[in-house]
Amino acid sequence: MKKIIIGVTATVLWVVCVTLFVVFAMGGGTNTEHQFTVLTVKEDAVKDYNSMPVFRELAQETGIDVNWIYNTSAQYSNNTDPVGTKGIDAIYHTGFSNLKLYDYGRRGRIVAIDEYMDSMPNFSRILTARPDIAEALKSPDGHIYSLPRVEEMGLKAYPNILYINKKWIEKLIDDGNLPAGVNLTKDQLTDGLDLYRWEFKAILQKFRDLDMDNNGNKDNEVPLTFVSGNWQGNESDLIASFGVPENREHKTILNGKITFTIEDEKWFKAITEMHDWCASGLISSASFDQDESQFLAHGQDGRYGAFYWWEKDTVLAKEYRDDYVIVLPLKDDDGNRYVGVSNEQEVEKGECVILSSCEDKEGLLSYFDKFFEPDYSAQLNYGSIKSGAFLPNKENGKLIPNDDHGAQSADDFRMRNAPYGVVYLTQETWDNSVQMESRAQLRLDNLNSYVKPYVFEGVATIPNLNYTQQELLELNTHEFSLSNNIASWYTQAVIGNTAPTRESWQNLLSVNRDSINAVLRINQAAYDRYIEATV
Repeated sequence: MKKIIIGVTATVLWVVCVTLFVVFAMGGGTNTEHQFTVLTVKEDAVKDYNSMPVFRELAQETGIDVNWIYNTSAQYSNNTDPVGTKGIDAIYHTGFSNLKLYDYGRRGRIVAIDEYMDSMPNFSRILTARPDIAEALKSPDGHIYSLPRVEEMGLKAYPNILYINKKWIEKLIDDGNLPAGVNLTKDQLTDGLDLYRWEFKAILQKFRDLDMDNNGNKDNEVPLTFVSGNWQGNESDLIASFGVPENREHKTILNGKITFTIEDEKWFKAITEMHDWCASGLISSASFDQDESQFLAHGQDGRYGAFYWWEKDTVLAKEYRDDYVIVLPLKDDDGNRYVGVSNEQEVEKGECVILSSCEDKEGLLSYFDKFFEPDYSAQLNYGSIKSGAFLPNKENGKLIPNDDHGAQSADDFRMRNAPYGVVYLTQETWDNSVQMESRAQLRLDNLNSYVKPYVFEGVATIPNLNYTQQELLELNTHEFSLSNNIASWYTQAVIGNTAPTRESWQNLLSVNRDSINAVLRINQAAYDRYIEATV
């Protein structure tokens, strides 16, 4: 922080008066001129980073002040060359792909961060202790061009838990309206409810046909809903119940091989059944066009018969939370349960880049290096101590989350008060420095009890992979069009007016065969290299 030096001469008294006025107006004798300017992606609802206590504390400790300037996500997505933004030293929340990072790096427009490890002792220790992270961050030329986000809880691979309205099932029992063959008793309506898929479907049909909430309207109940294709709370586990290790990318590792689920006959069978559920009103049509915020808002009044999400407390108003219980992954006709795993990464590449035009790269990198310290990582990820994200005093050396945010939900509080981005939160952090949020611990407990035991045998998450320059270019040619073609076929097959035909599915595979083979080949080669480098 630069100091304002006030030169006073006895003969120019009015200069003294003006200078003192400026000093007092700025809160003292410290000039808050910013040494660096960083562009970040921030929505209007999120508080100004410049006023966040965690950044003020960082400025005080490091002697480095950062001026944060903003794009909304819409503005940023329309910026074809954010690195070319004039007057900035870095970009936070870049969202850059592997190809874009490498392209900017090899052309010298962003800094090879691995060349500045002397300025980043925290990050340097991480790369030494965690070769898997170091490997994940490398570009084809071996350089690291971005700072990561590392948040390891063991959650992201399992993004779905199925909840059902037990109060509505109790009403079916009381009124003698349980579906034929479904022999549930009230004492069975606890977490871990055991249902065949056909039983679940039959219950949804009752939810659709009857006035379950007793308001005189049989049409306002929502039998089943989710957020299609979302990173959590999606339909993948419903599809997986047909015996295929589905995730939202339709791509996974099975017995050491990169695999597309769309090529599995069982996947086509699942999509055909999904069409039937949608056509008959068992799945809300909103499931395919709503976003997270709409899904959460619509769930508050307890009109969901069943839904996929991590925890019910986020979805439901307090008065309805006790009405819902966890359903085990649905059994198929043979009594088997299947769950896939997502490819959501706990080590996320591309959170922050330093522009080559930055005049003091070492200084700015030393500032960002503080982000990897436990106390700062926690506050960046959840909100500052001063904002109320944590209790003011540590217990046994740990920051303790504050679960009481009044009428404000934990998600809303965090969205407004936490800048997210570059953090380092691992099991070591949870063991020694920061107590995990109670709701995160609840998620883990529920996943361990009701989901993880049923993960498809031999399936694994695709890790962060490194590609050669040629592989990146080839993936860029194939992946985007393939993803769009699959999504277009899937949407039409599930919610279209007619059921998908075998011919249309086989045509999807045939037309996209070259792209499917290329993506599989490239990812398999990269995965084999990853295993060799990390095992």
